[in-house]
Amino acid sequence: MIANFFNKTKPINFVVLSVMMILVYIASNIVVYSQGFSLIYLLKKGIFLFLVILMIFIFNFIIRKNTLTDNNSYAILFFIFLFGFFPYTLENSKLLIANFILLFAFRRIYSLRTSIHSKEKIFDSAFWIGIASMFYIWSFFFIILLYGAIWVFNKGEKRNVFIPVFGFATPVFLVYVYYLVTNNLIEFDHLRRINYDFSFNTYAGFKFLLPLIFLLILSIISIYPTTKKSLVAKIDFKSTWTLLLLHIILALMIVIISPIKNGSELIFLFFPLSILFANFIQDTKKYWIKESIVYIFIVIIGSIYLV
Repeated sequence: MIANFFNKTKPINFVVLSVMMILVYIASNIVVYSQGFSLIYLLKKGIFLFLVILMIFIFNFIIRKNTLTDNNSYAILFFIFLFGFFPYTLENSKLLIANFILLFAFRRIYSLRTSIHSKEKIFDSAFWIGIASMFYIWSFFFIILLYGAIWVFNKGEKRNVFIPVFGFATPVFLVYVYYLVTNNLIEFDHLRRINYDFSFNTYAGFKFLLPLIFLLILSIISIYPTTKKSLVAKIDFKSTWTLLLLHIILALMIVIISPIKNGSELIFLFFPLSILFANFIQDTKKYWIKESIVYIFIVIIGSIYLV
């Protein structure tokens, strides 16, 4: 019933999904609540709620514009579910802002499949990645995704190879100039400081282990049939799917090396996994499998917030 409701893209879907995101946001903030109420606190939370809702619409625009799924709302549904799985993704403001900015980079990267304004798209993508890296340094990993797009979409002209360097360096240089002028280079050093942590002790807890195991199983189940489908698809979709798999690998690498291990780092996986799951469920012929996957997501989210 629920899976069938999101089988098509309809205006009512966006209303329901927006309400779902608001509920997840409120529930998440209750779970990770650690401050006293104040006007500034509520204003800050209101701004970030607006940011998250905006992320959903940008995410949907990227999907529709680049035909990353069929005409359904599954990807947005899973995007919201993943926020529900990991409440701290809505608490870490720097990671949230970095991922919001990265959406603009992903929009340009995936649109490289067309031959229109390729050089501008390459520069813009690297520029947005550069800005995102000022909020979270490991965001620079997605420069590899940009080069992957240049390769799979056959945009590997000599000039195109060097454009990402200038695109990425531009916002970094401007930020450096700002801190130089304000005599605050120590703050700039903090921005570009690379920290990492390979400890996964936090993930041993029930609230992490249950959703992570489910996501791992669902990812393994989803990758084979969707990738098999891409191999017999048009070259355009095949190249896009190759890029999506690279996206998953890069996001997973960021999660592994991230110095933050409270679940907020998993936000980098939300974009590619949502598209992967959406493609799997839309191609699944058995209705009960679709419903089961959706209900398992709901049950796990309930267990996270209620147990």
